[in-house]
Amino acid sequence: MSDDEKPAGPAPSGRPRSGPVKPGLPPVLAACVVALALPWTQPAAADAAPDSPVRYVALGDSRATGSPQDLLSIRDGCFRTSDAYPQIVADTLSPASYVSRACAGAKTENITTTPQFTVTGPQPPQIGALRPDTTLVTVSIGGNDIAWSSLVEPCYTPAPGLDAKCRGDAITARRMNDALAVLGPKVSTTLAAIAAKAPAATVLLVGHGGIFGDRGCWPFVPASDADAAFVVQFFVRMNNVLADAARTNGARFVDVAAAATGHDACAGPDRRWFEGLVPQSFTMPLHPTHEGLNAMASLVVTALL
Repeated sequence: MSDDEKPAGPAPSGRPRSGPVKPGLPPVLAACVVALALPWTQPAAADAAPDSPVRYVALGDSRATGSPQDLLSIRDGCFRTSDAYPQIVADTLSPASYVSRACAGAKTENITTTPQFTVTGPQPPQIGALRPDTTLVTVSIGGNDIAWSSLVEPCYTPAPGLDAKCRGDAITARRMNDALAVLGPKVSTTLAAIAAKAPAATVLLVGHGGIFGDRGCWPFVPASDADAAFVVQFFVRMNNVLADAARTNGARFVDVAAAATGHDACAGPDRRWFEGLVPQSFTMPLHPTHEGLNAMASLVVTALL
């Protein structure tokens, strides 16, 4: 299925965005969710009726655009590929319509108000893809707003066996605190705009983290075990901010980091969901692998239960 929106069937009736999701799910979507395989495996495609009311829009940054293993499907300067987790979700749910406007490098303002400039030209604000009859929205955003990778750079070491001791550095702590203080309002504003544009939609905010575990592994995660654990706690705090923004705006938070325990960038090739600073596959540094994208898709669909 391409990321161009398919012809739509009859629009669903409005439904509240808060409260338990399961009773308000369209019957076809509920059936797809129940039919899923075990968590953390690639979802099996489910057949939808021709008049399926599910209308899905994916928004966000490079975590929602996929890995560069399918170079022929990269388009629009946004690097969207066929193994992006929203595409896997769409393949699972077989919605009446699906479109992804996720774009590598996107910030919150690129979703709501500001065109994003790419190598192939400007992309309009992603929110323009939403319609009043949109029923499902996934959002992956926030990391570029605070440039999280620069916040953890003081934890890296130039050689194995060293300890940067970033966990005790006052400047690093202040930069992290300042970043998280501005992140919440930015994401909250974005989610409020999404709710206003698609009031009938179930909105899922997909969390960050999972790259770092409780140990380092130079050069993939070039940090001491203690500093790696410190970075994990930074992502715990970041996800708390995101979860609070989701709750405030009637959205649901998908906790990727908790599910990714044991699947960090230091895990073996059969268990790794994320690559580190030096990737061991075609995945971009500090991004989800093909296996990680499948796991994220499973988490998203399971969150609809």
